[in-house]
Amino acid sequence: MVKPYQIGSILRSASKQPNERRFNGRVVVPGQEELREMEMFDAVPTLNERSEVITGDNSSFQFLRMARILLDVNEDGYQVVDLSWKQEEVVFYVHRGIATIQVDGEEVDLVWGDCLYVGIDSAVKVSSKSDCDIIEFRAVKCTHKYPVQLVRHAEIEQGDLAAHVGTKRPMTKRTVYKLVDGSNIRACRLLSGDTYMDKAGGVGSYPPHFHGPDGPFGLGANAKEEIYHFRVESDIPNDVGYVMQNCARPGEDVGAYVHIFDEYAINVTPGYHDTLAPPSMKFMFHWCLASFTENVRDWAEVVNKPGYDGEW
Repeated sequence: MVKPYQIGSILRSASKQPNERRFNGRVVVPGQEELREMEMFDAVPTLNERSEVITGDNSSFQFLRMARILLDVNEDGYQVVDLSWKQEEVVFYVHRGIATIQVDGEEVDLVWGDCLYVGIDSAVKVSSKSDCDIIEFRAVKCTHKYPVQLVRHAEIEQGDLAAHVGTKRPMTKRTVYKLVDGSNIRACRLLSGDTYMDKAGGVGSYPPHFHGPDGPFGLGANAKEEIYHFRVESDIPNDVGYVMQNCARPGEDVGAYVHIFDEYAINVTPGYHDTLAPPSMKFMFHWCLASFTENVRDWAEVVNKPGYDGEW
């Protein structure tokens, strides 16, 4: 098993509106005269602010949303973040530090890697006794009410939801921590976790696969939207960290890879996804899926690229 390890430091961004965080990654599709555009997002948080990264207005996502919360009690502008919503469910993932999350008056402290699931029709306060960096994944258009559920990363590491995969090829070895899974968390749409590579220059999210099981060339009732959020760094001093994310779609024989830099998020929903890293690059990524149909939450229901079925 690959133990979790931190890549990169806490980054800070000037305050930005969601439309300023959206940009298009462009890649030439091999064998075609097509310049494909991929939805990508600047996910760097803003100090003592809740920053919306992915919304319904700056993306094509029907259900998935993403935000960042960066708090430091020793810095100017610190304040408790108050949130409330109706038909939306949320997973708070502590990316760094220690967070205190209060839901309908009940408080819980979370440390690095911990998650808290909060169901619809809830009121939340997010604070810290020191500092914290939180990734917020949200699903909209939810109708079933499920209770607050806590996931401790340390406990997941000891159980069956820590999946060591990629054992067939050394460069693909990694551990996928299924933090919010259909087997441990009751939810409407969300599935979420993180993936840690065994070594620099690894290949993640392999083999190329597509979360449209009732396709394979489209997104039907059993499909799922998905966000990847990356932390990347090079082990070469002063080098810029990046990975290459596959943007090929079902029916295309050759991968089409776009550059992904540290603290980028990308919509990987439309096609196959696997991630390639140059030999000097260390990376991990957070992933979140939202099912098109409520309570259809089997994340392993995928279509692999033809010929890759035995590559897990």
